[in-house]
Amino acid sequence: ISGESTLALSSGVHFMLSPELMVNLCRARMLSPSGRCKTFDIAADGYGRGEGVGVVAMKTVSAALADKDHIHAVLKASAINQDGRTSGLTAPNGPSQQTVVKSALKSAGLGPTDIGYIETHGTATPLGDPIEVTALGRVFSPGRHDSRPLILGAVKTNVGHLESASGMAGLIKLALVLQNAKIPPNVHYTTCNPKIKLERAKASIPTEVLPWPAGYKTRAGGVSSFG
Repeated sequence: ISGESTLALSSGVHFMLSPELMVNLCRARMLSPSGRCKTFDIAADGYGRGEGVGVVAMKTVSAALADKDHIHAVLKASAINQDGRTSGLTAPNGPSQQTVVKSALKSAGLGPTDIGYIETHGTATPLGDPIEVTALGRVFSPGRHDSRPLILGAVKTNVGHLESASGMAGLIKLALVLQNAKIPPNVHYTTCNPKIKLERAKASIPTEVLPWPAGYKTRAGGVSSFG
């Protein structure tokens, strides 16, 4: 935006090249014995690790149009904050999550009901998942009609938790969702974790491919990612 560069490349990379972290995660009981992320499901028992690389090229809209680039999505805003005091790594701070989402919405000039889809952090932990959905619900449910719930996706159910590349995986998935106007289902999801109150959050979890819901002025979504 400031004109310091005409093209920026942003990437996320994660490879498992040594066993030490895997051993520590196992000792902390953060990993699912099945190796799969069953995000939001009653059977969620930790996450499965994954490897991956993702890269996106970013330009201002005016530069991309002038160069006749294919624009996959427009990044309206981003926000970052610190989680604050918690009882541990697996217990995120819900109010801090609300704060960072509200900051992103304000910077983007969008309201909560303008957003139709959130690509969640969704690590498939029995504690973290309910905290995230509750936080999202408190931001996005006010003024939202029951017939148009906020749809929650989790690419980790497809590729595992890419850790340092997980945010990039979520961003790429969101861009594809917006471009194709189709929302893929969350795999490994059959029965919602009873601690997750979807009706109260005015949210839903897709179990089949869905078209982008009608009634929105434009397709707009967000990525929730915690490092």
